[in-house]
Order: sequence, then C-alpha cells, then structure tokens
Amino acid sequence: MCGILFSLSSNQHLHDQQTWNALEQLNTKRGPDSQQLQQLTCHSYSLRFFSSVLHLRGPNTVVQPLCGSTNGDVLCWNGEVFNGLDVPFGVNDTQVVMENLEKMNSAADEQGAQAIMLSVMSKIEGPFAFVFWHEQYQTLWFSRDCLGRRSLLWNRSTDGPFMLSSVGYNDQGSPSSWEEVPADGIYALRINDLVEGTVFQPILFPWKHPEDHITGEKSLILPFPRLNTKIPLEDHLAEMTLDNDTGIPMITADVENAIQKFKHILGEAVKRRVADVPHMKSSETTPRVAILFSGGLDCICLAALAHQYLPNTETIDLLNVAFENPRSEQAKLQHQKKLAKMNTTTTDQNGANTKSMYDTPDRLTGKAGVSELRIMAPDRCWNFVEINVPFEEAMNKKQHIVDLMFPLDTVMDLSIAMALWFASRGQGSIDGKEYTSNARVLISGLGADEQLGGYSRHLKAFKSGSWEELIRETQLDVDRISTRNLGRDDRIMSDHGKEVRFPFLDTDVVNQLCNLPIYLKMDLRFERGVGEKMILRHMARQLGLPLASRNWKRAIQFGAKTAKMTGESRSEKGQHKLE
Repeated sequence: MCGILFSLSSNQHLHDQQTWNALEQLNTKRGPDSQQLQQLTCHSYSLRFFSSVLHLRGPNTVVQPLCGSTNGDVLCWNGEVFNGLDVPFGVNDTQVVMENLEKMNSAADEQGAQAIMLSVMSKIEGPFAFVFWHEQYQTLWFSRDCLGRRSLLWNRSTDGPFMLSSVGYNDQGSPSSWEEVPADGIYALRINDLVEGTVFQPILFPWKHPEDHITGEKSLILPFPRLNTKIPLEDHLAEMTLDNDTGIPMITADVENAIQKFKHILGEAVKRRVADVPHMKSSETTPRVAILFSGGLDCICLAALAHQYLPNTETIDLLNVAFENPRSEQAKLQHQKKLAKMNTTTTDQNGANTKSMYDTPDRLTGKAGVSELRIMAPDRCWNFVEINVPFEEAMNKKQHIVDLMFPLDTVMDLSIAMALWFASRGQGSIDGKEYTSNARVLISGLGADEQLGGYSRHLKAFKSGSWEELIRETQLDVDRISTRNLGRDDRIMSDHGKEVRFPFLDTDVVNQLCNLPIYLKMDLRFERGVGEKMILRHMARQLGLPLASRNWKRAIQFGAKTAKMTGESRSEKGQHKLE
C-alpha cells in the first residue's frame, strides 16, 4: 500500500502549495514506512512526484518514487502483483513492475512503447493505481486496475495544476474539481499535446472484454469475459431440488465439480493475499492478517481459507465493530415501556433487557461465527476483537471520515465509511481486555454478493424475468464493480496505514464465476439463506461451517448500527447528500 501524489504545473497552471501540503500529510498516513519527493522539469512544466510506502512485500522497504537509474523514468506504484508478472516469493513487486515498464525504452517507436505499457498492465492480477513518467516520449501514464480496487483521484481545471492523488482535498465550502479517475482503462498525458489555459485531456486506452477486442487495436483486454448466458434445462432443475431431511439443495455432479473448482481458485486467491506478508520487525508473534468480521457467510469462509495458508501457531484477528446508536437505543426503550404498560416482563428467554447496547446484529453473528471457527480449527488462536464505538467518539471523528471519503458525499457513504474506519483502526477489546490489532493486511468479503446473487435486487429480477433477467442483473452488478465504492473504502481504511484485500475480486475468481452457468452459482427458486450464493453455502458446509452457511446478507451499516445514527430526520435516505 502506498500514497501517491502528483502535480503538473506551469506559469498558467500555478502550483498550489497549500493543497499540496495538506495532501502530502494525508498520503503520508497511508505509507508510514517511507516518504519521498521527486521533482523534474519538462519544457515549461514542473512535475512533482510524492510517494509514501507501507512495506508489505519483500525483505526491505523499497523507497518511492522509484527512479530509473539512467533514463529519467519515474514510478509511483500503489498496488500488489499477485499474479501475471513473475514476482518470486519474498521479492518486492514495485521493482518488478519498474523493470517491465522500462522495456518501453527498447521499443522501436512510440507506438511500440505504448504496446509494451498496455501488455504489461493487462497481465497484472492484483489491485493497483499508478503514475509513471516515461521520459523518452515525455508522457505521463496513470491508471487504476480494471475493478477500481485502489483509489486515485484527479483535479483538472483551466488555471490550476493537473493533480493526481490517492486521497482528495476537501476544502469545505469551496467548489471542488476532485473526481475519481475512472477505472475504464489506462490514461496517457503527452506533454507535447498540452494546450495552456485549458483542461488537460489525456488519451484513454480502454479496457475491453475479450470478445469485443479487435486484433491490432490499442486497448487492454479484460481478464474475464461477460457472464455465461446458458439457461438451465428442466431436467437439470428437476435434479436440483431440496433434500427433504436437511433443506439443502441437492448436489449433482455438475454442482460438485463447480464447488471444487471454486474452492480451489478462491483458496489460491486467499493464499496469495496472506502467505507473503512480512512480519513486523518489532515482533514475530503479532498477527499479520486481520479479517473484517461480521460473522457473515463471506467473511467466515475467507477466515476458514486463511486458516489453511497461515502457520497454525499464528493468531488471526477477527475485527468486529458495533456502534452506540441513540436512535436504536431510544426505540428499544420505547419498546420496553410499551411492554411494561401491557404488564409484560421486559426480560425474554434470551435476557433481552440485559443486552449491551453493542449487541448489534453483526456482534451476535460475529460471536456465533468465531465459536464455529474455534470448533472447526481448535488449535488456531482466533482473536475476536470487539470494537465498541461510543456515539460521542463517532461524532468526534465524523468530519475526518467525511474528508477521507470525499469526493463521495452521501448519507450512505458516511454510514459505511464510519463502520470501516473504526473497524480497520482495530482498537477494541478481547474478553474485556483492551487490545489493538496491528495487522497491516485486512481481508474483506466484498464482491461475493455482486457475483453470487446476494442482493434483494437479484431475487426481484428472478421473479420478474426468471433466469434471463437474473443474468442481466448480475452482469450489471459485475460491470458496476469498478464504478462503485472500492476507491472510497481504500481511502478510509488506508488512513491507518493498513491495506485491504478482496479475494472475491481476484480476477481469476471473477473469470471463473463469469464462465460458470448462473444456476451453478445461485438458485433463487429457494428461500433466503438457501438459494442466493448457493455455491458459497455448499463450500462453507464442506469447510466445516454448517451454521454460517445459512446466514444471509446484511449491509454493514445495519449490522453495525451506523445507519440513521447522525441524521436529524427519519425521512433521511441513503442517497441524500450530507449537509
């Protein structure tokens, strides 16, 4: 994980030192292990490159920006090469990326150099955002990966500098030009093409599905196709009925084959994200990996897979966040008063009146989930970290979180961002004793719902248009992954000098799921908790997690109780802008 900050300025596009200083400070928090500034000039333009580094690969910290030894090239790299380029175990991937990009200097002409850039970046499996200055052709290249898993923002105007940054500058009360760089391809800004006094317009080399790529065309080929559109035959559906004794869908030979392939490729994705994390120099007993853990189906499966690829003696932190929500507490109090008036005891069989205000839905499923993990893997130390956030503390951090998620600015953005910021900070308790997780790698289950029918809109599509409409809705969800909220989540969680990784969004996993017929992934003929994410539920049972296999989707803002925590009106909706 790194922080990237870049500025291109001139006499007509003046450098803004105040904004630069603020962004340098924010980006430094992303990379506490090293920070460095590199400056150069090209014609009448000044170029400033700043990088901060969070050391997560190789034996030593590789300081960025990384500069070519003889050719003047400069690389700011915020990413992980998990596959595609040859990065030996224990070697830093930034150096490997630079070595591959420097092959552009051996190209016969500029078109050849462009082809090498596109070829290198299209091979990489892993999240990334980068800025690369190619001195030979005086071109600035920059991009986010095809799923938008890393944040990169740009600021363009007719009189200000052209800027790129991992984090935006929220100058409250002033108009802003900061936007997320679209994750739709690789951009190139040629210095010789710039026109002073205008908004600089880079060239886009777009991502395209393999089936849309034209031979010889300068574009990037996506590492996954569109969804398989095969519709199940009636004979096949007749075989996939519910077992009368268990209420679980029957596993045919095709389903079993799909489960095993999915378990293998998802396991490999988890392995690549947990096995090569270096120990902190201060202690080799400190957990290296933490799971963002609600106890739900997605995260508990990732925890079980991580268990397979980390030494048995190593602790895994399970980060579970819950908030004091005055509205929720008020509603609970009113309910208790109503029961009292009816001469009904306020204590149910579960002792509801003695529950803590932090016994949110995610806290309860989290406790059930860690109990099941401890049965499945009794020799592993599972740290269930209860992160309890008082209302006052949440309000004290609200503006900082709003600034981090900027330029996104809705009520729902804040509800989710607040939960993620406190969860990733890792300050909580274990069995009542204060504990702070120092794990630098966070594992998230994001991406499973989009691909496996986890949202209510998938069920609605199936009911309105059967399998055909379900395929269309799922394709829309996969297409929207790169434009949704991964950049926001990256900005929020990296504020603590930590990196979040998404095994379900490993492009090899996405590729396999896109190729798999829809009815082998989900079967929405069945009830909630059974048919959606069916293949993952089968896998959970095979991993030894039968109870978790029945859990269904609950959005983090509802599970942790951040929804409607700060609004003044009950009519406030998630899509409303923050005031």
